[in-house]
Amino acid sequence: MLLRFRATNHKSIRDTAELALTKSNFDAIRPKDGDWEAVTNRVAGIFGANASGKTTVLDAMAFAIFAINGSASWSDRKQLPHKPFLLDEESKSETSAYELDFTVRDVRHVYGFEIDSKGIASEWLSNYPEGRRRTLFERTGPEPEKLTFSRHLKGENVRISRLMGEKNLFLSVAAMSNHPYLKPIHHYLSSHIRYAAFNESNQSGRMRSVKKWIEDDDFLMKAQSLLRFADLGISRLSLDTIELDLEIQKKVKSAMTVLMDESEEEVIEGILKEQGKVISFWHDSGTRAGAQKLEISDESSGTLAWLALALPALQEIKYGGVLLVDEIDASLHPRLASALISLFKTPEINPRGAQLIFTSHDTSLLGHLTGDNLEKEDVWFSEKETNGSTGIYPLTDFPVKGDQNIERRYLSGRYGAVPEVAWEELRSTLMEATS
Repeated sequence: MLLRFRATNHKSIRDTAELALTKSNFDAIRPKDGDWEAVTNRVAGIFGANASGKTTVLDAMAFAIFAINGSASWSDRKQLPHKPFLLDEESKSETSAYELDFTVRDVRHVYGFEIDSKGIASEWLSNYPEGRRRTLFERTGPEPEKLTFSRHLKGENVRISRLMGEKNLFLSVAAMSNHPYLKPIHHYLSSHIRYAAFNESNQSGRMRSVKKWIEDDDFLMKAQSLLRFADLGISRLSLDTIELDLEIQKKVKSAMTVLMDESEEEVIEGILKEQGKVISFWHDSGTRAGAQKLEISDESSGTLAWLALALPALQEIKYGGVLLVDEIDASLHPRLASALISLFKTPEINPRGAQLIFTSHDTSLLGHLTGDNLEKEDVWFSEKETNGSTGIYPLTDFPVKGDQNIERRYLSGRYGAVPEVAWEELRSTLMEATS
């Protein structure tokens, strides 16, 4: 369960931005009864003007997960991916920092690292098994000798640290070495925080995952139920196998061989097999002919967007993970965006406490701060400062009464995070241009 995320010096985030998933009235190290679900929020929605940095918050978290997942293979890179704030010279040369506060097996952990293009500048992990902070390991420089271990971290720590280079996170290397304590930590962070970016290639990747998931009959039934719920006229799905044209197979093999080693023939065959599976959508025709089959290329972008978001949501709900969705309203009807939020906020559907973090321009979602939709605890705002940097803050920073229209108050500028439109300047410029 994610409790908090912090990022410093990442793209438009210059100073530390912190997104908290704990209740605003929770200020302890851990709940007295150990019930983390009672003190955490299932949803966090970030609202703000265009270019205010909403997406940057999700991008920073996705980058942290990307590094955790893949840094063990970064040894041969000439430079590490480093995305500092570029609008002042000082920030360009400084490290970027990322920190995640989360629970694994009901124990709170805090993991973070600092990085620049040359290597890992620092790294740390601590936990709170009994209410007090306990450091497990701490790294103060890129070299293995800069790592120190607590007696509480059992395992072959020193031996594993010798496998680590200046460009590798110790957590990533330890997971590859099957460290008994660190591997589950790495697994949670790398496998159960999923980013659904708003772009075509990302949606295509999610649809490839959908193909795999609906091979399971239980998941297929859930997918069909989601489509019927969305009132898209689709009665069922099927996963069909087609025979790829030999010429197409040759072209795919040729292209993949360039990208991969020839010894990876099994991987290439797997890609071809996946290409030979297609999702078919069966629509009720309302005639004697019965349901008609349409291919994925015939479906609307809205249908594909719903399927590509709702099924990953169910996957994270199944395992108690975190789904990050950029621009939730961009391709979903407001009713479906609201339904996606409700999946996470309904305890009967989400018994493991999975979480949804999204960005949106759709202020109508703020008009329903009751029931299964957004509550004041779920709402965050992003705003661009005068120096061009992004700041985020929660709605709970403001006095909010139950009978107030949050949407109207937000649009009127009561909470900030709205664009300041220079109408008079634009009007004057256009009049000059046409005169």
